[in-house]
Amino acid sequence: MSKNSQLITAATGAAAALGAYFLLAHTKCTASLLKCPCSGKKKIPEGTEVKLYYYKATGLANQIRLALAAANIDFTDEYPTGFPPSAEDKELWKKIGGNSTTNVPMLTIGDKVYTQSMAVMKVIGRKANLLPKGDDEYICDKLLADAQDFRTAAYKSFVTWGADQKTADDFIQNVVPLHFGNIERQLKEAKSTYFIGEKLTIADISIYDAIVNFGTSRLPEDVMGNYPALKAFVAKVEENPGIAKYLKSEQFAGLMKFDKSTLGY
Repeated sequence: MSKNSQLITAATGAAAALGAYFLLAHTKCTASLLKCPCSGKKKIPEGTEVKLYYYKATGLANQIRLALAAANIDFTDEYPTGFPPSAEDKELWKKIGGNSTTNVPMLTIGDKVYTQSMAVMKVIGRKANLLPKGDDEYICDKLLADAQDFRTAAYKSFVTWGADQKTADDFIQNVVPLHFGNIERQLKEAKSTYFIGEKLTIADISIYDAIVNFGTSRLPEDVMGNYPALKAFVAKVEENPGIAKYLKSEQFAGLMKFDKSTLGY
């Protein structure tokens, strides 16, 4: 064998061994995507404080908490002194977040600050490999918008915050079927476990939050029998190890959650 042939053989063997190492390492990193060596570095260095500023309630922060849980990112909830928040609470949020309007939900990772719910979700998606790439990124953005459309409609129906019963009943009878039907249609068209293939993404987490937190948890009757694909999807998301652990935690149990009283029942 020539010297060049020997060098080529050695290089090929080294490349194969390196590839096998990274494949094995990637397989073993499922317990914590943030430590996967495939990225070349840890997305969040060990010991970095992760804090989520929001009310002691599910609300708009719920999807963010679920995404952090799915990514196995430990975080601390930072609540205001009460509800409504005091002037001091608002001033602290403004000092940290910088916005003169709304700062919460607000996520801090070390000295980095992230505000606006959808932007925060995409930060977590990038850091935890929960964000699809290529053309699928548009589908993800579209689904995030669909989820937010439903949340916006849902907030208009809270009798506990001033909506009349007619508006609440219209939400039950018309708004829920419209949005649930549209969301289920897309899941069926995807022909996969999740909305974008067989891997959980922030789009799935956001849709799950919209359906459960702003929908089924508030309805006076169970409607999921009318949406079998969505029902199976909800169960699948709740099987995610990180999310399942979080939903059983004292951290989640201590939050105020929306129920049927928000619709006058």
